[in-house]
Amino acid sequence: MHEKPGGPPHVRLVHDEDRDRFEALAGDGVVGVLAYGPDPLRDGVRDLRSTVVSAEHGGQGIGSALVRAAVQDARERNLRLTATCWFARAWLERHPEHHDLLADVPEERKDPR
Repeated sequence: MHEKPGGPPHVRLVHDEDRDRFEALAGDGVVGVLAYGPDPLRDGVRDLRSTVVSAEHGGQGIGSALVRAAVQDARERNLRLTATCWFARAWLERHPEHHDLLADVPEERKDPR
């Protein structure tokens, strides 16, 4: 596991590569997880599949921190991203500075020619 910067102050973010996920840890417990996997049809594309944060830790920015960690990791590894997870997809849509990583270009960004 590799620790990642950028989470809320009371939370540690780690990348558990053996389990294909990013974890948010508070104390000794896991309070949030972003699971990913390779896109089976495209090499070099990581699919952000599921983001879950415990109910008692919701609304604290943990989900966003997990997606941010996954985006930073993808950028460092020269991977493209897609998101079947609704939360990760919405986060990516709100952050156009990361659209260069998207494997699926939204219709509004396509050249109409």
